[in-house]
Amino acid sequence: MKRRTKKRTPMSRSQMMQAVHSEDTKPEIMVRQALFKDGFRYKLHRHDLPGSPDLFILKYGAVIFINGCFWHQHGCKFTSRPKSNPEFWNEKFSNNIARDIKTNWKLSLLGYRVATVWECSVRYDFENTIERLKAFIVGDEENIEI
Repeated sequence: MKRRTKKRTPMSRSQMMQAVHSEDTKPEIMVRQALFKDGFRYKLHRHDLPGSPDLFILKYGAVIFINGCFWHQHGCKFTSRPKSNPEFWNEKFSNNIARDIKTNWKLSLLGYRVATVWECSVRYDFENTIERLKAFIVGDEENIEI
C-alpha cells in the first residue's frame, strides 16, 4: 500500500524551515556533554570569531564546528538536494560550502586549529568520534574532519 504524502503549503514549509536551529542541536549537545565529562572546558558560539564556532577551547587554541550533513553537503547518505526550486538550493549549498572554507581559512590565519565534526559521525560512530576529537584537541594537527 503506497502512502500519500501531504502536499505542503508555502506557509507550512516556511514554518518547518524556521524550526531548524543552528545552535544547541542534538549532535552538538552530545559532543559538548562528552567533552565536558572528560574535563574539557569551552566557550559556546563565540560571535567575535569568524563563523561563530560551536565550541572554542582557548587552552588548546582549538575551535570546533559540529556541522549538519544536509546543510553543509558532507556527501554522506544525509546529503540530499531538494527537488523543488533546485536553483535556489544549489546556490544556497554552494554558498554554505564556500563560507565554510573561507571561515576555516580565517580561523587558521588567526592561529586557531579547526575541527569539523559531521552529524553522521556523531550519530553512527560516537565513541570513535569523541576519541578522535579529544586527540585532535590535545594534539598539534592544524585541521581535521571527523
